Amino acid sequence: MAGQDFLRLLSWVSPAFPTGGYAYSHGLEWAVERGDVRDVETLCAWVGALLRHGSLGNDLIIMHAAWQAGEDDGRLREIARFACASASSRERYEETVYQGEAFLRAAAVWHVVPPKAMLAGTRWPLPVVQGLVFRRGGVAAPQAVLSGGYAAVAALVSAAVRLVPLGQTDGLRALARLESVLAQAATQAARQTLDDVGGACFAADLAAMHHETQETRLFRT
Repeated sequence: MAGQDFLRLLSWVSPAFPTGGYAYSHGLEWAVERGDVRDVETLCAWVGALLRHGSLGNDLIIMHAAWQAGEDDGRLREIARFACASASSRERYEETVYQGEAFLRAAAVWHVVPPKAMLAGTRWPLPVVQGLVFRRGGVAAPQAVLSGGYAAVAALVSAAVRLVPLGQTDGLRALARLESVLAQAATQAARQTLDDVGGACFAADLAAMHHETQETRLFRT
């Protein structure tokens, strides 16, 4: 990517980008309380499973589909509705649409989002928004999927650093170990379609549901 385009992409996947990612744990907070995630090994197993068999892998497929839709507003609406219907719980739904719509508002600074009239009447999940913004912002499909996936993985690792708690170095070890898993998931997502969306990460889905009634919570999800 050219220098300015690359800087733009860095801004869009930066932890400082105002999507509210710091407020969401994707159910990880419950997993930590239960002791399922307690160190680098169990964190990598949890996030790796989500990439290979669960919601994070699904998001990569959805993001790629949205990127492919490009300027086709009708198709983007269909993908957005599909992504909303794919959320496995109320909290997962709220997490993806709140972050997606915050991403849209923030990305408007770069004039790469559709007009408000096109957006009205539809809820916009995060991977759909990332796909359309990255496409209209000049990001190639492989870089778009990999960057969006990295942002999700980094957010979960950051949450685990605070929740377990892990040290910063252990957080970096987790990111390093998850690089190859993310790269493989992104490559696979580029060959898949919405028909391949599905999951078998029941513990993670249940964790998101249990989090709704967790007594002490730092995160919204």
